[in-house]
Amino acid sequence: MKSVLQITLGILLASLVTLLVRIGYLSYVEYRVKQEINEIALQQQQREKARLQAVKERQLAEYQKQQIAMQQAAEQRRIAQQNEAARIRKAEAWRKYYIVPEDCKNYKSDEHMVNCLNHKADAKAEFDKAYDSEVLVLP
Repeated sequence: MKSVLQITLGILLASLVTLLVRIGYLSYVEYRVKQEINEIALQQQQREKARLQAVKERQLAEYQKQQIAMQQAAEQRRIAQQNEAARIRKAEAWRKYYIVPEDCKNYKSDEHMVNCLNHKADAKAEFDKAYDSEVLVLP
């Protein structure tokens, strides 16, 4: 009977050791699975953070691009306004500068008209040269 009891105790002890080994192994597997889950979650957080940073950088670049475009448009408008004001000043100066000769107010012939138009064209060329060189003296 003693040997049956010893065999039974041996089997029980072996089963207990096997159970403890399995529990230890399952605990280790659970630990490793939790580590992997944490690593995956961390990687996902890092990817999301990087994605959000990239979106933020793209938005900032787009905003800066829009600001530059707006500045360029404002500069172009300012230049266009300056050019228009200069054109108006020049036209007004021409109006004050050029006095139509009395005999050119009514054309007497085609040749007379051509002479008057040539006179005006010559005066305009002289005016443009003087105006552009800023030596114009208005009458």
